[in-house]
Amino acid sequence: MPLLRLEHSPAAYCADFVLYAAASVAMALTLVFTSPTGMGTRLTAWALAGGVAWTPVEYLLHRFVLHGVAPFDRWHAEHHRRPTALIGSPTLISASLFAILAFMPAWAAAGLWPATALTFGLVSGYLAYGLTHHATHHAVPWLGRNNAWLARRRRWHALHHAARAGLAPLGHYGVSSGLWDQVFGTEHIRKT
Repeated sequence: MPLLRLEHSPAAYCADFVLYAAASVAMALTLVFTSPTGMGTRLTAWALAGGVAWTPVEYLLHRFVLHGVAPFDRWHAEHHRRPTALIGSPTLISASLFAILAFMPAWAAAGLWPATALTFGLVSGYLAYGLTHHATHHAVPWLGRNNAWLARRRRWHALHHAARAGLAPLGHYGVSSGLWDQVFGTEHIRKT
């Protein structure tokens, strides 16, 4: 079924970024222009909570689901085997998970506007992760040749791929941040 393919055509691969960028902008505009008066600070806090929550979610999903739960581990192994292939989570699955696991429970627990703000933060974090992951494997001319942050992320992610190949200890699961690898002891960079 084409909607559930892991390896995407270049157009479908780019469409995923466009979809999540459009969703982030749409949620931000909805929050700014249509949320009830007086909720700005509260909704900003929910959005920030979603953005901050993304980093441990990213780490935990990568470490325990993509490297430990069938069939996701087999699918992710294909990315490790061919790191520059346009392989990624089908948009239908990732969007459904945001709706089912984030938006709907938050809506039931806190209401429509906090749920929208939280989901905005999570989706924006996911978009940042996706763009970062893409940039670790592909040339991204608009970021410049001397982008120190991207160079660190590329080295970090290369260590993760080296581990899967048996060339380094398992670890370096964070793509957009190395914080949780440091917290949980899965950072294996030699200090000099």
